[in-house]
Amino acid sequence: MGASAPQELLHFLCRLGHVLLATGEAVSVIEATLQRIGRAHGARAVSVVAFPTALFVKLEGEESQIDFAGEEGLVLRFDQMEATATLALAAESPAFAPADGLARIAQILAQPPRLGALWIVAGHVLMAVGIALLLQPALRVAVGALVLGLVVGVLKLLARSGGMLNTLLPTIAAFVVTALALEATRHGLPPNSMRVLIASLVTFLPGGILAVATMDLAYGDVVSGASRLVTGVAQLLFLVLGIMAAASVVGMPTAKLSGPEVAAIPLGEWARAAGVLLFGIGVALHYSARLRTLPWVLAVLVVGAAGQSAGEAAFGGYLSGFIGALMITPLAYLIQYRLGGPPAMVTFLPALWLLVPSSIGVIGLTELFGEDRLAGLNDFVTTLFTIVATAIGSLIGTWIYSAFFDPIFRRAGSMAESMRRRLRR
Repeated sequence: MGASAPQELLHFLCRLGHVLLATGEAVSVIEATLQRIGRAHGARAVSVVAFPTALFVKLEGEESQIDFAGEEGLVLRFDQMEATATLALAAESPAFAPADGLARIAQILAQPPRLGALWIVAGHVLMAVGIALLLQPALRVAVGALVLGLVVGVLKLLARSGGMLNTLLPTIAAFVVTALALEATRHGLPPNSMRVLIASLVTFLPGGILAVATMDLAYGDVVSGASRLVTGVAQLLFLVLGIMAAASVVGMPTAKLSGPEVAAIPLGEWARAAGVLLFGIGVALHYSARLRTLPWVLAVLVVGAAGQSAGEAAFGGYLSGFIGALMITPLAYLIQYRLGGPPAMVTFLPALWLLVPSSIGVIGLTELFGEDRLAGLNDFVTTLFTIVATAIGSLIGTWIYSAFFDPIFRRAGSMAESMRRRLRR
């Protein structure tokens, strides 16, 4: 490396690592990626310490150098995640220029959404309706989720410029939709609006953050795991604060949102399959995924939902997420590394949002701070156990891919290359 190359490489690794952190990937995976890139470019050793919002990189070559990158609030769309993963893979080539990588990172972060505002809001509506159909396949629940999902989608659009409004958005959105739901209940609309409420707030539910935090802790990344865990619990508390504040302003207890079951127009079990489909399409629209990404996202969602149903039938609710995560994790890696699909996090995260019922955590905390504290504590503990089971399922799924699938494909590739050489002779 030339005289200026180590510093340029170090700066590139810091910037790339920080953008990779914004994808939600486990820090152990990010550290391994940066170490591979550094060694490919001539560094004798690369030391990486990653936290959710900060990154330290040390290069040991002719002389040791340390750099730091930190930036809070960086959120990536799925098209940006895919571009970042493509960049990280290209950077492992020794011919790759770190200066070009820095320019590409700036382009990735600056690129506007592929879809317009109306499509992004429509995607949020479809996600809300899809989750509602999975929670309760009934017409009134789907219609309620459509209305409140539209409200939250518009609020997210207004807060897109960032700043304090974006920071307070989970609480503001929870306050607005809870107030609307309670007023609807006051005027005689059916109870059980909690399902509709949760469906409309689906993009704020921190199930994915909590599951990845548990994975970090299992890998031994205590600081990162604890930080993400606190962030996820804080997100739940922000939502509960908005719900409780709305109940206080409207003058009705949140128990009104989860009253006894009433007659509804059932849509049958087919509605759950439609819910998975609508959720997948909504995710692709709302997070500006590329068109070619949608079939992969839907495939992982279907496998995850099927695994969750099979796990619930065989082992009960606690292990349903474990079985689902066990199935989707190796599939997501297969799609990325062997089938030419999008990065694993792009297909894995939406399925994880379905598997981890952080909605139960919101309901549990709402009940815990409300009137039914015993039921709230039970629901919250159920959520924690399910998150841990899902994270363990994902860890085992990663091991299954590394121990079985990856070696099989490597051997098959070696055999194919050997046959091609023989044919050339």
